[in-house]
Amino acid sequence: MLALTSAVVAAAMLATPAALAGEGTDRYYSSKQPYVAPASTSYSAIPNRYHLAYTESVARHGSRGLSSYKYDALLALMAQSAAENNYAGFVSPEVGKEFINNVNAITAANVGNGYGMLSGQGAIQHQGIGERIYQRDADLFANAAKQGLRVSYQSSGEPRATESGENFKLGFDQASNGLLANAVVAPNNPADNNSGKNFDKNTTTLYFHKTDNPDGTQKTGEAKERAERYQQFVANDGGIAEAEENVTNDPSMTTASHNLLSQIFTDDFLASIGKEEGQRIWYNTADGTKKGAANCAAGADPAKDANACGDAKKKIASEQDAAMDLYNLYIIAADMEQENTGSHTFNFDQYFQGQHAQEAKTFAWSLDAEDFYEKGPGRAGQDETYRIAQPLLDDFFNAIDTRERAGTAATFRFAHAETIIPFAALLKLPGSQQQASELYTYENNPWRGESVTPMAANVQWDVVVRDGTDVSGQPYQPLVRMLYNEKEIGFNDSCTPIADGSTWYKESELKSCLNGKGTTVDARLTDEEGQPETPGHESTPDDSQKAPGANDANGQRKHPVKSSANGGDAVKLAKTGSNVTPAIVATVVMVSSAIFGGSYARRSRRKA
Repeated sequence: MLALTSAVVAAAMLATPAALAGEGTDRYYSSKQPYVAPASTSYSAIPNRYHLAYTESVARHGSRGLSSYKYDALLALMAQSAAENNYAGFVSPEVGKEFINNVNAITAANVGNGYGMLSGQGAIQHQGIGERIYQRDADLFANAAKQGLRVSYQSSGEPRATESGENFKLGFDQASNGLLANAVVAPNNPADNNSGKNFDKNTTTLYFHKTDNPDGTQKTGEAKERAERYQQFVANDGGIAEAEENVTNDPSMTTASHNLLSQIFTDDFLASIGKEEGQRIWYNTADGTKKGAANCAAGADPAKDANACGDAKKKIASEQDAAMDLYNLYIIAADMEQENTGSHTFNFDQYFQGQHAQEAKTFAWSLDAEDFYEKGPGRAGQDETYRIAQPLLDDFFNAIDTRERAGTAATFRFAHAETIIPFAALLKLPGSQQQASELYTYENNPWRGESVTPMAANVQWDVVVRDGTDVSGQPYQPLVRMLYNEKEIGFNDSCTPIADGSTWYKESELKSCLNGKGTTVDARLTDEEGQPETPGHESTPDDSQKAPGANDANGQRKHPVKSSANGGDAVKLAKTGSNVTPAIVATVVMVSSAIFGGSYARRSRRKA
């Protein structure tokens, strides 16, 4: 793979939401889509007389296993009932045995990996991201080493986020031959006392959606008030409740659920599921009854993995419950390729083949609708669902403004889908620009979990500066560029770049436009300040490192394409804000699970 220097940085590319996601196939994995790194990228040159001085990013954790013993637990209980009387509840004993083996195998794989922990794919994804960021910005890091600058690593504090950062650092350090391996900002609140000791736990900016932090502590002050306001809005907003109820009750969900399960279970058995007298409900307890004992995965040690024991309130009380549980096993299996081996080999793809492929699309829409309404652009007329990410945007600007005083060359943050989704809506990234004035569907809105927040999704901003002062005697404004999915894109159309066709913006312009205050009068770069050069050349990874199915961008554009509804009016996101100032280059990066397959040894993982 070609090493990219600061002189060759991302050129604007015509990038649809799907292209930015790195979609390779229509498998409908929703937000469990494994990241696919771009097969080729092109980066614009740094404007004349400027040099790369700083970079920062936020990333979702990489591919993981099941977050807890839930979907597999409930389907195992349901399968036990279907297996009674010589597998009478299955369409055949052979189908029943295979289904039970698949469920038991994915449980065993998660016990071995640790529920909620990064999978092998997730580790490889972030190792690859770390390597490629070093290669893109090699000049920056070489200068940082000479000047004694440091790198700041931050985590939400959730083990899989910290572990993602550890693997990122592993790839970064190996690519740089350890150039800045020990030049790390000492954390004020270490993520843990072991391998996460170099990561600062920052729940205000990276885990803002809950009052309870991953380590069991509670937020206080403004952070607590913000989280409480958000949680109350999501829980009590009538528009969200109505939309989600309409999705659940849509006839397509009923049809898809029955069609999917009919491959496996008899119609008589499926008819027995429900809340009416004489029908069956399975709770996540040892015997499936409402007041049964705790249900823990076979072979797990709850003292080391608390997530291996199920929540007794979870249940299967309808065909749709069971079908969604099966769909959730199908999509998480895509993130566990390295664990899907040996005695715990499983195959859930078979249930979504041929005529049943459409069922996956229906269930993906259901999951996407929930994320869209609760975390993303949401319904028209509100901004609560994405304004929650304002502390992260403020932190991006603050990190730029304090970099010299702090002595930092880079800040790398690791978090969650609950971080990336509202941040993407706040920035109005491609696919996250349109609210819903009617029920969200795939036909009337471009928002897709697989493209907005695949595993290892990240946003990166590069910052360039110029020495000296301008004609007014003030320091030159920093300029910023953004990468999304490792592809350079413009900021949204409310922001004015330094020149037509450029993807570089003054920080002062971004502080205004991204905070809902419109464009600034001096957004353009004057001749005296230095005009930007033409876009740089294309860089293509070695064939051996290309990810199968990775999509290239389809041309160039000045700004992200605004999506419009195919059915219903497009509604622009409401603008929110806080004050901030310099010029920045932002990069949003999403990383492929399929790249760098055997490049590195995997970092050992902690249990939650």
